[in-house]
Amino acid sequence: TLNMAAIWNLPVIFYCINNGYGISTPISSVMRTKHVYERAAAYGVPGIFIEDGNDLLAVRETMDKVIKDVRAGKGPVLVEAISYRWYGHSTSDPGKYRTKEEVDEWKKKDPILKFRNYLLDKKLAKAEELDAIEAASHKAIDAAVEYGRKGPEPSPESAFEDIFTE
Repeated sequence: TLNMAAIWNLPVIFYCINNGYGISTPISSVMRTKHVYERAAAYGVPGIFIEDGNDLLAVRETMDKVIKDVRAGKGPVLVEAISYRWYGHSTSDPGKYRTKEEVDEWKKKDPILKFRNYLLDKKLAKAEELDAIEAASHKAIDAAVEYGRKGPEPSPESAFEDIFTE
């Protein structure tokens, strides 16, 4: 896909959240390069690296520029952001290939908590305001889950609806 986007100079952003694993395999055992973004050069497209993909402001700053360039017709871009997946790849993945210490260390870098602390430190929001937003978010999620559980099962044919545009 990246190759075709490069050949046709398509306005596409390939955003890779690098959590250090491909399913349960450390990426260091399946890639010769240290970072995914380095592969962009082989396709003749820019590769952009976001060292802290858990830093909302760093991601936004980088992506503002990337989006501007892509919209200006400069072609596709491959962006790699270093982040983490706290849980296994799927419900059948217990995550035994990672240590508890590794997971706990990454949980300290939670992007929501990190941004919350930024807003509080800069006095851009009060804890009560953020708590209310969090409570409203949980309420909306619970309502959406309940709506999904009570709703009718989709028909098999609906899997093919709204996947193309004219």
